[in-house]
Amino acid sequence: MKKCMLIENPNSGDGNNDEFMKILINKLGKEFDEVVDRKTEKEDDGENFAIKACKDKFDSIFVVGGDGTFNEVINGVSKMDYRPKIGLLPGGTNNTYMQLIGGSNDLKEAIDNLSFEKTKKVDIGKCNDTYFSYYVCFGKLIEATTSTKSEEKEKLGGFAYVKNILKTIPNDETVKIEIEYEDKFFECDASLLYVMTVNKIGNLEFSHDDGSLSDGELNVFIMTEEGLISKVNAAKDMLFGKVDENENVKSFTCKKLSIKNLEDKEIDLDMDGEVKEKLPCDIEILEKHIEIYLPDNKN
Repeated sequence: MKKCMLIENPNSGDGNNDEFMKILINKLGKEFDEVVDRKTEKEDDGENFAIKACKDKFDSIFVVGGDGTFNEVINGVSKMDYRPKIGLLPGGTNNTYMQLIGGSNDLKEAIDNLSFEKTKKVDIGKCNDTYFSYYVCFGKLIEATTSTKSEEKEKLGGFAYVKNILKTIPNDETVKIEIEYEDKFFECDASLLYVMTVNKIGNLEFSHDDGSLSDGELNVFIMTEEGLISKVNAAKDMLFGKVDENENVKSFTCKKLSIKNLEDKEIDLDMDGEVKEKLPCDIEILEKHIEIYLPDNKN
């Protein structure tokens, strides 16, 4: 018997997704013999539901929520030997992974475009004991890139990110870190660091390299200069996808790396929009670890 689990965060977004749930459940019921509906109520519910779906050999898990709900489900599935296919539908205020797979951030449209025919195996990152689908980062400039409102992006495009970066720069600070990857080792003062499974955040491309969701590589970008002018130039290069060409931004790809904090202060790590770990950390890529459903945008 083919069965799926629907994991919904009823508090995500504007909290008015109920009208679409019946449509979604009806559509899932035509493809699966059994649809088990689960609603999250507290932290880690999404992860625990996902683990249960793995243990009970569910064929698929469908997630309705924001980046935080998706991150919980990824953490539940990634640690298991048997991993159901995952379908993502936007139910939150931020649905950055939807953009990576070419999906709509409108729930009704995403349900219309939901297809059971096309899937893709994608890379997942692991930082210490926590998994991430998209990125690990630290630095005060993070908020400028991750909290840019959709209304701003629609009006200003990439300049919306740069505007918020310029507002944040005066309060920025650096931390001395040690990085080891493959056969390389170096120390630097970093004000911003991103380790990503791809080379962009939302519409903000860090480089023009053809970064893939399943290329088996981590993309690392480190802003190493504290000076105002250098950061302004780096912000400009972010807009034009040339961060990897900026002399004050160190960039490279790898499969594993270790990051140590050389200063006596605590550094939190933002993982897919949630603070989950701290420095020091070991990060690795798990190649084609999870199979996801891709939207049929022709509907």
